[in-house]
Amino acid sequence: MRISFLALALLLAGCAPTIRQGAPMINQAEIPAQLMQSKAVILTQDHRLPEMWWQRFHDKELDQFIALALNNNPGLQEAEDRVQMAQAVLSESESLNLPHIDSQAQILRLKSSKLGNHDIYNGKTASVSNINPLTINYHLDIWHRDSEIIAASQDDVQKQLSQAQQSALLLSASVIKTYCALNTAKKMITVQQDVVQSVQNEWILRQNAYQAGIQSRSPQLKQHAAVLHEQEALAGLQKHAEALQFALLELLGKSANLNDKITTAPIHVPEHFALPQHIDFDLLAQRPDIQAALWNIKQWKHLEKVAQLSFYPNININALAGFNVIGLHQMLGSDAFQYAAGPAIDLPLFEGGALEARLHRNEAGYDLAVHTYNRTVLSAVRQIADALSALQYTQTQVDESNDTLTIRRDTMQIAQNAYATGIDGKFPYLESLIEMDHTKLHDMEENLAWLNDITDAATALGGGFGGTQS
Repeated sequence: MRISFLALALLLAGCAPTIRQGAPMINQAEIPAQLMQSKAVILTQDHRLPEMWWQRFHDKELDQFIALALNNNPGLQEAEDRVQMAQAVLSESESLNLPHIDSQAQILRLKSSKLGNHDIYNGKTASVSNINPLTINYHLDIWHRDSEIIAASQDDVQKQLSQAQQSALLLSASVIKTYCALNTAKKMITVQQDVVQSVQNEWILRQNAYQAGIQSRSPQLKQHAAVLHEQEALAGLQKHAEALQFALLELLGKSANLNDKITTAPIHVPEHFALPQHIDFDLLAQRPDIQAALWNIKQWKHLEKVAQLSFYPNININALAGFNVIGLHQMLGSDAFQYAAGPAIDLPLFEGGALEARLHRNEAGYDLAVHTYNRTVLSAVRQIADALSALQYTQTQVDESNDTLTIRRDTMQIAQNAYATGIDGKFPYLESLIEMDHTKLHDMEENLAWLNDITDAATALGGGFGGTQS
C-alpha cells in the first residue's frame, strides 16, 4: 500500500511545469582607469572602506552626531522594524517543518431524522459529543516546498538587513554633509560680518569725503548699495545656518528648537581621499543596496520554485485521539474512546488558472528583481565614476582657491603697510581687505564642496556598511 501511494503521488507530480532560466544578471563592471590615477586619491591595499571612515575628519562632535543619528533617527528605526517583521515571518515559516498539534471539542444538540441511520436514535433528540484532546497534522515536505518557503523568508530577512544598512549609510552621509555645511556656514557668517564692517567703514569715509567736497556723491551711493548688499548676504547666511541646524536636529531624531544650539568643531580637511586599490565587481557587491538587490533575487527564485511546486500533490499525516458518543452520560467512558491515523493526499486539479497565474507572477517578480539589480549595479558604477571625477575637479578648484587666497592676503598686507606708512590712503586698504574676505568665503565654499565630494565617494563605495556578500 505504501509503495502504491508514493507511486501515485509521483505520477501526479509529473504534470507540474519546469523552472525556466529567467533574465540574465550583470556579472562584471569596470571603473575607468584614469579616474584611479588622479592626484586627489591615494590607493590603499584595503578591499573596502573601513567602518566609520568619517573619523578621518578627526572631529569628535561629528562622530557623536553620527552615533546619535544611528540610534535615534526615526527613518532608520523604521528600517529596523521591517527587519523584525521579516524575522517574525521567518519564525512563522519555520513552523512548517514541525507537526501541528491541536485540541478539539464539540457538543451538539441533534434532532435525528426518522429515516436516518442512527438506529435507536432515529426520530429522537440527543446530545452528541465529539472530543479530541489530541489532533496531529504533519505535512510531508517530500517536494521541499516548505523548505523553499523558509529559504525565501530567510532571504527576506537578509534583504531587510541590507536595506537597513543602506538606510544607515545614507543617513550617515546626510549627517556628515549637513554638519559640514553648518560648520562652514558659521565660519562664513564670521567672515561676512567682517565684510559688512569693512564696507560700512568705507561708506563712512566716502560720506566724509563727499561732505568735505573731495568726492562726488556717486561713490557714496554706490558704497551704500554695497553695504545693503553685504548685509543681505549676511542675513541669508544666518538664515541658511538656522535651516541647517533644524535639518541636523531632524537627522538626529530631535524636534526643531531655537534654544537647542548645535556646537561644531573645526574639521580636518584631508588633502587626499584614500580608497581601495582595486574597485572591481567584488567591491561593488559589498554595497548595501546591491546586497539587498542580490538577496531580493534569491528570494524571488525561491518564491518561483514555491509556485512551481504548488502543482505537486500535498501529502499529510493525520492522527487524532478522543471520544465520540451520543448522549452525555458516557462522554468520557472507555467505550466512547476513538482514534485514527493515516496519510492524506491533496492534488489541485482545477483552480481556475490560479496556480498558473501565481507562477507567472513569481516569474515576473524574479525578472523584476534581476532588472532592479542590473540597474543598481549600473547606477553604482556611475556614482563611483562621478564621485572620482568630482574629486579630481574639486581638488583643482581648492588648490586654485588657496593660491588666490594667498595672493589676496599678500595684496592686503601690502595695502595695509602702505596705509600705515602714509604712502597710500585708506580706501585701497579697505578694498583689498574686502576682496580678501570675499576670497575667504569662496575658499570656504570650495573646501565644503571637497568635503561633500569625499562623502559622495565614500557613500558610492558602500561607506563601510556592506555586509557579507550574497
